[in-house]
Amino acid sequence: MRTFRALPGDLMETLTTPTPTHAPAEPRLRPFPLLSDAAGLPHLVASFAARLPAAMLPLAVLLLGQQLTGSFAVAGLMLAAMSLGAALGAPLVGALADRWGPRRTVATMTVVAALTISALASFAWLPALPVPVLVGTALLVGASNAQVGAIARSGWSTRFSSQPHGARKVEVAMGYETVVDEVSFVVGPVIGATLATVVSPVAAIGAALAVLVLAQVSLAVLLGRHSLASGRRGRGPVSPRLAVWVALSFLVGGVFGTVQTSLTAALAPTEHAPLTGVVYAFVGLGSAVSGMLTHLLHRWPLPRRAVVFGLALAVMAVGLLGAGQLALLMAACAGIGLCVAPLLVAAFTGAERLASAGNTLVLTLLSAANVAGVGAGAAAAGFVVDGFGAPVALGLPIALGVACAVAGAIAAMLRADVPVAR
Repeated sequence: MRTFRALPGDLMETLTTPTPTHAPAEPRLRPFPLLSDAAGLPHLVASFAARLPAAMLPLAVLLLGQQLTGSFAVAGLMLAAMSLGAALGAPLVGALADRWGPRRTVATMTVVAALTISALASFAWLPALPVPVLVGTALLVGASNAQVGAIARSGWSTRFSSQPHGARKVEVAMGYETVVDEVSFVVGPVIGATLATVVSPVAAIGAALAVLVLAQVSLAVLLGRHSLASGRRGRGPVSPRLAVWVALSFLVGGVFGTVQTSLTAALAPTEHAPLTGVVYAFVGLGSAVSGMLTHLLHRWPLPRRAVVFGLALAVMAVGLLGAGQLALLMAACAGIGLCVAPLLVAAFTGAERLASAGNTLVLTLLSAANVAGVGAGAAAAGFVVDGFGAPVALGLPIALGVACAVAGAIAAMLRADVPVAR
């Protein structure tokens, strides 16, 4: 007769406890329904409209400067000063938002921006002014940017951080905000350029001012309806690992700057010169498409995304070297755009994880880094064009794509995607 030994209690429990047939399914999060239900459609519309003036103003300011002085060099200085002002002012606005709350900050910056933009437009009716006055005013216009994108991202962080699946929801929101940024920088220049060339630069600046006041006042009112969005945000210590995400945002800005400048230089002597803006718009369109789909990559660690899409960007940018074929340039720009959004979402999501929930200052640092990257990339490409020619400058985005991948590898080594304790 066979004998059976008693099984240990823990093993018996393991064998007799029913095994679940499947893990709880993760929620299916669709960006627009999620955010519309959370904040309301009017809030999303106002947040989008409030970003248009920043996209409408650059070309209008450039043309106004040329009209006032007859010099594109001075006009270029004004545009550069406006970009520098935006980069310098972004962290200050972020600090104010953390101290005062976003509603009061947006309202205050609306008043400041209205005054500086009005002053700039008034120069069209004044006697010739010194160049430092024009450049200084343009710098103040840039610095008065309310940083609506960073404030919106901070609001989603505050709203979702304590909810179930909060990290997923925040990442979806970051992707959506990237899409809104890209669409605004496709639509805004079209409106600004049309008004500036068909009517006058002053008309374009006036339209930007009207949209700014209407949209930002509406946004401030809507922010006041949500207690989570209108209160002050506490700022805890920030991990030094944030630097890798700031660097990634800077590198992506460099991609924008080098592509725009080198593409313009390459097409200028060709019959396709009038289509430069259309070709470059494919970067924004590609980024908008991939931004809406980035939430599907939630199983990928953020550093892996930076490595994969950085290398993919480098590969896509090779198509820019075929500057003689317009279709190839459009395809290359679209491919670059498809890679840009996952990189930006990784940077903003990683930064959000390393900061206290709703830390606006951290997110404005990434915005400032991106703007600075655009300026640095444009300047670098300009020097390369003058020294070595446009074909060489078109290779700069390839190097920047590799640099993004290196930043992702460093982020992996530093575990820069591991959230801090909140």
